[in-house]
Order: sequence, then structure tokens, then C-alpha cells
Amino acid sequence: MMSAGQAEEEPASAAHSPLHKLLSALFYGTCSFLIVLVNKTVLTTYRFPSPIFLGIGQMVVTILILYVSKLKKVIHFPDFNKKIPVKLFPLPLIYVGNHISGLSSTSKLSLPMFTVLRKFTIPLTLLLEVIILGKRYPMGIILSVFTIILGAFIAAG
Repeated sequence: MMSAGQAEEEPASAAHSPLHKLLSALFYGTCSFLIVLVNKTVLTTYRFPSPIFLGIGQMVVTILILYVSKLKKVIHFPDFNKKIPVKLFPLPLIYVGNHISGLSSTSKLSLPMFTVLRKFTIPLTLLLEVIILGKRYPMGIILSVFTIILGAFIAAG
């Protein structure tokens, strides 16, 4: 029995409805698309001088949104642990490098070309996971990735 002060937590394996999954995917896709448009506009039309400052600002806002969402019990994830940075060490540096170089290139490339290049990280990640980690993916996932690439090429055309 739980005391009045304890919150009932949703188990990690709880299944979400197909509608919930679809809405989450649509929300992610919409946010991803809009952030590319906003970044392109801020860096080119308004000639914002520092893609690094823009990237750091976006990371800080993301961390704040996640923290507030966790406090409000909208999302659940483990608390920070000092062992996490040691376990994941090269990944934050790679992420920051990818984020900053992506934002720097946004102002140099056309939006369609930037979108195509950005979408190529997905199949590259898939391929490297197969080669390095020995992962195997179902044909549905592979076809989805190629559909994303095809859509990016069509949009760039």
C-alpha cells in the first residue's frame, strides 16, 4: 500500500496506444521541421552573428524544458548521476560538435540542401550500428529510412 506522499509511477514497459505513438511522432517531426526553418531564418535573414550562441541557447532551453517537465511529472527519466558523464563521455562532445557544425552550415547552404545532408545522418547511423555493433534491423525500419532519404531528395528537387 502506498502512503499519501508517494506518487504512483508508470512502469517503463507500459504500452502506449497507437494514437499516442502517432501523435508523438507527428509532434517530433513538426518540431524538427520548425527548428530547421527557425534556425535558417535566424542565421540568414536576420544575420544572427553566432551559431554557437544559438546552439548553446537551444541546449539550455531544452534542458530547462525537460527539467520543468520532470518536476511537473509530465515525463519520467532517472535523476542525474555522477557516473553518467563517465559512461557517456565522448558522446556529449560529438553531439556539441554535430550541433555547432550543423548550425554553422545552415547559414552557408540552401535549406533544401541542408535538409538532404541532415537526413543522411540517419542511414549513416543505421549502417554504422550494423557494422560496429552488429545490430540487425527489420526490413520495415530499413525501408522507412530509405523513404526518409527519398523524401529529402524530392523536397530538395
